[in-house]
Amino acid sequence: MRLALGILDLSGRLLFALGVGCLLLGGYLSWQTLSFAQDAQRATGEVVGYHETKEGEASRYRPRVRFRTANGDIITISGQLAAGSKRFAEGTQVPVVYKTSKPTEARIALFTDNWLGASIAGVIGLAGIAGGFLVRRGVRREVTKLRP
Repeated sequence: MRLALGILDLSGRLLFALGVGCLLLGGYLSWQTLSFAQDAQRATGEVVGYHETKEGEASRYRPRVRFRTANGDIITISGQLAAGSKRFAEGTQVPVVYKTSKPTEARIALFTDNWLGASIAGVIGLAGIAGGFLVRRGVRREVTKLRP
């Protein structure tokens, strides 16, 4: 019984550590998005095609978006999020955020492209911390019952 409780205690500690790691990752991704948006300009781009990559039998598609900067330069970028299907029809207008100093490092300005990764990491982090805390609390309760 003590061995099982020891393994559960270790599992709780690892789950807690995973949660902390995921929260740190979510914070880092949020910081990256916020720092990118700090010195950014907005524009409206048009989906002009897709960049297809093969992963075994499956294909992943990244939208190629063309937009015009405030200086009048025409820039084409690939979206940062690849999906199993084409997210937008060709010709669709999408919001774009780009750095004034480097317009080729632009991003599609939608939640899924900028905040989805940070949100998922944050939720997994919170769930991991809560789960690790609850497992360890249950183990401590059982250990106190076993003591004479």
